Amino acid sequence: MDTAHRRAQNVAGAKLRLFVPVLIALELLSGLVQGWIVPLLSEIGRVYGVPAGSTSWVLAVGLLSSAVSVPLIAMLGDRFGHQRLLVVSVALVAAGSLLIAFAPTFPLVLLGAAVQGPVAAFLPLDMALLKAHRIRSANRDVGLIVGALTIGLAAGMLLSGVALDALGNLAVVQMIPAVGIAVLVPFVWLLVPETSPDASRRIDWKGAVLLGAGLVAIMYGLSEAPHLGWTSPQALPPLAGGIAALVLFFRVEKRAESPLVDLKVIRAARLGNPIGIGFLIAVTMFGNQAPSVLFLSANPDKLGYGAGMSVSAVGLVLAIGAVSSTLGSFSAALLGRLVGQARTLVFACLAAAAALLCLAFAPSSGVVLIVWLAIAGFGHGIVLSTLPAVVIDRAPASAPASASGVYNTARTIGGSLAGAFVASVTTVLVVSAGGSGAGVVAPSLGAFQLIWTVFAALNVAAAMAAIFLSRGRTNSLTGAASTGSDRIPAVIQP
Repeated sequence: MDTAHRRAQNVAGAKLRLFVPVLIALELLSGLVQGWIVPLLSEIGRVYGVPAGSTSWVLAVGLLSSAVSVPLIAMLGDRFGHQRLLVVSVALVAAGSLLIAFAPTFPLVLLGAAVQGPVAAFLPLDMALLKAHRIRSANRDVGLIVGALTIGLAAGMLLSGVALDALGNLAVVQMIPAVGIAVLVPFVWLLVPETSPDASRRIDWKGAVLLGAGLVAIMYGLSEAPHLGWTSPQALPPLAGGIAALVLFFRVEKRAESPLVDLKVIRAARLGNPIGIGFLIAVTMFGNQAPSVLFLSANPDKLGYGAGMSVSAVGLVLAIGAVSSTLGSFSAALLGRLVGQARTLVFACLAAAAALLCLAFAPSSGVVLIVWLAIAGFGHGIVLSTLPAVVIDRAPASAPASASGVYNTARTIGGSLAGAFVASVTTVLVVSAGGSGAGVVAPSLGAFQLIWTVFAALNVAAAMAAIFLSRGRTNSLTGAASTGSDRIPAVIQP
C-alpha cells in the first residue's frame, strides 16, 4: 500500500513539474498554428480560385468559431475539469488543421477553420490550471505561456512562407503545424494535472445557442450586404435577427443560474474596462492580418501600391512584426513598474494608432512598412501581455476559466467582426490589375486606407479607456479592495 501510495505521489509530483513546460509547448504550437496560415492567404486564394478579399473569411470564420466556443469550453472546464476540456480542445484543433491541409474545396477550408476555433480556449484553460496548481507563480507562468504564444506566431508567419517556397505544395506545407499539434494531444492528456470539477455549475446551453446564432447571423449579413445592399432580403433580416438574438442573449444571461457570460461577476470584479480594451485592440490585431498580407504581396507596377513581396518575404515581414510584439510583451512588466499599468497601456495604444495612420498615408516602401508594422506590433504586444494579468488578478477564485473566457471571447468577437469588415471593404473597393476592367480584381488603395484609419481610431478609443483602468480595483485572491494608486501585478516577473 505504501509503495502504491509513493508511486501515486511520484506521478503527481512529475505532473506538477512537467505541466508548465507542456503548457508552454502547447501555446508555442498554438501560435504556430495561428500564424502559419496568415502568409499563405494569397496562395490559398490562387489554389482555390477565390478573390483576394474573400480569403479574409478564413480568419473571420476561425475567430467566429472561437467567439462561440471559448465561453462554452471555459464553462465546461469549470464544470467537468479544465484538463479534460484542454485535451478535447487540442484534439479539435488538430482535426481542423488536418482538414485545412487536405480540403479539396474552399468551403471545406472554411469548415476546417471553424473546427480550429477552440485554439483560443487554450489560454483561459491554461490560466485556470495555473491558478489551481501554481497560484504563487501564476502571473509569472502566464507571462511565459503568453511569450511562447507570441514566439509561435512569429515562427509560424516566418516558416510557412519559407516552407512553401521550398516545398511548393500548399497541402504539405499546411500539414506541418497540423502534425505538430496532433502529436501534443497525448502529452496534454498524460502530463497536465486535472482541477477539481464544480458539479454545481450548470451549462448555459440556451445562452450558447443565442450567442452562436446571433454572431453567425450578423456575420452572414455583413458578408452579403456589400454585394446586394444593406436593405436586401439576404442582408437586412440576418443583421436584424442577429442583433435581436444578442439582445435576448444578454437578457437570458441576467437570469441564468450559471450564465455563459456572468454580467454580475464582470461588474463586481470590474472586468468591463479590460474586456472592452481587449475587444478594441483585438479588432486591430486580428483584423490587420489579412490587409497586411494583401498589401505586402500586391504588385505596385500593376496596382499602384504594395511591395510586390513573395510569400516567404511577406512571412518574414510579418514575423518581424510578431517578434516586435514579443518584445513588447516582455517589456510590459518593466514599463508597468516605471510608469504604472494604465499609462503603459495608453502609450501602447497611441503608438499603435500612430503606426496604423502611417501605414495608411505615409510612403509605402518595403523598409518603411516594416517599421510601421513593428511599432504597431510592439504596442499590441504590451497590451497582449498586460490585460491577461489584469483579468487573472480580478477573476473570482470560484470560476477563473469563465472570467478569462469572457475576456478571450470579447477578443475573438472583435477579431471576427474585424474580419467581416475587412472582407467587405476589400471586396467592394477594388481595382483591376489589368486595367479597364480586364485582369485580376484586387482591393484598391482606398480600401486599405479606410481599414487602417478605422483601426487607428479604435486604438485611440482603447487608450482613452485605459486611463481609467486602475480605479477601484479588487484583488481576486485576497478579496480586499485596492485603491487607485495600487499597481496591477505584472504578467511577467523577472
